Amino acid sequence: MFIFLLGLLPWLAPYELLIKPGWTGFSLYLLFLFIISLGAIALGLFFFAAALFGLNQTLIFDRKSRSITHAYEATLIPLRVKKYSFNQLTSIESVRHDWSDSPTTYGLKFTFADGHSAEPLSFNTKKEADDLMEKIENLRQ
Repeated sequence: MFIFLLGLLPWLAPYELLIKPGWTGFSLYLLFLFIISLGAIALGLFFFAAALFGLNQTLIFDRKSRSITHAYEATLIPLRVKKYSFNQLTSIESVRHDWSDSPTTYGLKFTFADGHSAEPLSFNTKKEADDLMEKIENLRQ
């Protein structure tokens, strides 16, 4: 919800630059303000899309019941909860994410017996991902 509301802020620029002043004629200055306003609208639309389609997910490991619960939802997807036993976890893989505009991150991909997979975690270093993977493997034994 916060990201959606944050998407409303850039829409102030077109209002303040184009609508509120009440421009009556065309000028090069107005063209410059129009380009800035288009950029602000695009930024707002990006935040709206992130709020609507961004996935919120949680993976809970319960040592006592030897179960794993994967809960996930998005604005347009209702909350879904899948529960697995430790035996149904078929693999844990370390995954590398190379981004064009930020540093490389690492994640853990969990795959279950029914084919369902989840990648809820992101780490700055491979060592962090491998350390957590080792802890989870120790839980399974």
